[in-house]
Amino acid sequence: MEFPVLETERLILRQLTQNDTEDLFEYFSQDKVMEYYDLETFKTSEDAQQIIQHFNNEFEKGKGFRWALELKSEKKVIGTCGYHNWFREHFRAEIGYELNPLFWQKSYMKEAILPILTFGFESMRLHRVDAFIDPANISSEKLLTSLNFQEEGTLKDYFFEKGKFVDATIFGLINK
Repeated sequence: MEFPVLETERLILRQLTQNDTEDLFEYFSQDKVMEYYDLETFKTSEDAQQIIQHFNNEFEKGKGFRWALELKSEKKVIGTCGYHNWFREHFRAEIGYELNPLFWQKSYMKEAILPILTFGFESMRLHRVDAFIDPANISSEKLLTSLNFQEEGTLKDYFFEKGKFVDATIFGLINK
């Protein structure tokens, strides 16, 4: 399967390439971006190369999709968004995303997620999309509720990240 390219008013959503390394390192190297992420803050551009390879390997194995969010006006990758933990037999997947802080609070992620959800429901045949967030991540909570995700509860000590157990609030969106 060829990686799907999606387009919005301000963004081209496409497969990541190694040419995106510096754009990803620019923001994955910031503690405020990684605060709620399950990885350590990137120290070298090789860390960015590895995550690009990881996302592309997951696609090649049929386990998910991770789109680069390329800003049309600058041809710059400002974030990524996509599906992981795709369970075809249960018609569900999890969504994940992150964005360069220079572009926070400008509705870029909502703009990107809308066509990604459409792709998930129509092309991947998803019935349900899950999102797990840190309960303290209010910006992510606001984003998900603006997209009609429903909060379904908090799972205590659900993930082990960065040497400690952390809670996860689960949000779900059902294709009706």
